[in-house]
Amino acid sequence: MTQQSITDQVSGTTVPGRLRAVLAEVSATGVDGLTDVELLEVVALLEMTKGAASAAQARATARFVEERDARVAEMAAAEEISRREASLRRRATRSEVALARRCSPGQADRHVGAARALVHELPGTMAALTAGEISEWRATIVVRETACLSPDHRREADRRLAGGLRDLGERALAAAAHRACVDLDQGSVVERRRRAAASRHVSVRPAPDGMAWLSVLGPLVDVVGAHVALRAAEQARHVATGDPESDAARAADQRGRGAWMADTALELLSGRAPGQPQPVEIGLVMREGVVLPGGDADDQVEVPGHGALAGDLAREHVLRLLDTGDDGDGETALWLRRLWTTPDGRDLVAVDSRQRVFGGRLRRLIELRDPTCRVPWCDAPVRQVDHVRPVARGGETSAANGMGLCQRHNLDKEAPGWRAEVISTGLDPGGGPHEVRLSTPAAGDVRCLAPPLLGPGRGPRPPESLLEAHLQALLDAA
Repeated sequence: MTQQSITDQVSGTTVPGRLRAVLAEVSATGVDGLTDVELLEVVALLEMTKGAASAAQARATARFVEERDARVAEMAAAEEISRREASLRRRATRSEVALARRCSPGQADRHVGAARALVHELPGTMAALTAGEISEWRATIVVRETACLSPDHRREADRRLAGGLRDLGERALAAAAHRACVDLDQGSVVERRRRAAASRHVSVRPAPDGMAWLSVLGPLVDVVGAHVALRAAEQARHVATGDPESDAARAADQRGRGAWMADTALELLSGRAPGQPQPVEIGLVMREGVVLPGGDADDQVEVPGHGALAGDLAREHVLRLLDTGDDGDGETALWLRRLWTTPDGRDLVAVDSRQRVFGGRLRRLIELRDPTCRVPWCDAPVRQVDHVRPVARGGETSAANGMGLCQRHNLDKEAPGWRAEVISTGLDPGGGPHEVRLSTPAAGDVRCLAPPLLGPGRGPRPPESLLEAHLQALLDAA
């Protein structure tokens, strides 16, 4: 026990208690009536406070993880637990950090790595962060750029960066840290580049206005080469071919360079012919009225796992598929599946029994209800549908006892000290959405609430019948 902790106990206060008092003080701070100079001073002081808080958070994170890892290592050395069990417990420890920081487990892994580096290998950067002279992001830049160095070389790079740590721009700071790495250990930089090539991947994420980003992370030479080839193909479309029909079609094409390159890249990647509908199954959750003539343009439509879509765009997409008829192989291009919801349309309770792909209808029901991992602050797509109460302990294979999770959290909930319990099945009228309480050894209880079927941020749907409208009016008047 440290002298500071003894003093805290004698005085009747604890570190968490003092921090709660500071939080309450900052939350209650008002800025009305301050002069321009005082307002900017408040901005500057709060920026410094955030940096100092990040440093304290890093120290607490490193201490928590190291003490837990040390206990796990002792148990593994005594052969009380297997290597797999030890790995599971270490991973679950970092997932508790994720719950405490209200972020995804992947982000928590990075926070833990940064905290340990700042505490043990970057004393100058940590001192500047503790004093509030730099932000958490600037400290993260130093951690990231020097990750390939040995502890001794990292401390030397930290010493070299001390002069520009507070004044350089973020890009200049990253470049300075990279130069220090090259000077200190060129071999580690080369090896880091080689390992980075193994992490190449393709990802997709939603963008505003019904669009999405398709990202390809790959070696610089290959990615730039692909982009140059695509630009060359776009420029070639302006060159006459001598074929009157082809030249006329090219002249009539009014798409800009960016639109043409995007359309061409997507057609090539998906293997579609020009104008052919996308053959991959994409779910649109909406009322049947959206596809009918005169449907409400303001109706609510959701693409599970990706976000909201305007009613007009959904109707246009469905009608385009209907006009196509089939996908060229004799298969229907449009499939409709009925979903049953609670009266207000918030929660999904059942799904049509007819389907044509993947597993059973029960799994599909849960995947529609849980488009992303149910654990708060984790936006990872659902990879596994598992029992909340394990079958070995009498759990049923049902929608009420099912839960969509990412692979990481599905493993974490089996770690010692973790428990999951169904609080609400989501199937009882007026009982609320499906809810699971997840309990952890140190982070406490977390509510895992099923999101609305049409996504969060929507307003309540109005009653659709005169009787419901009359009953609602009576309730409002009561």
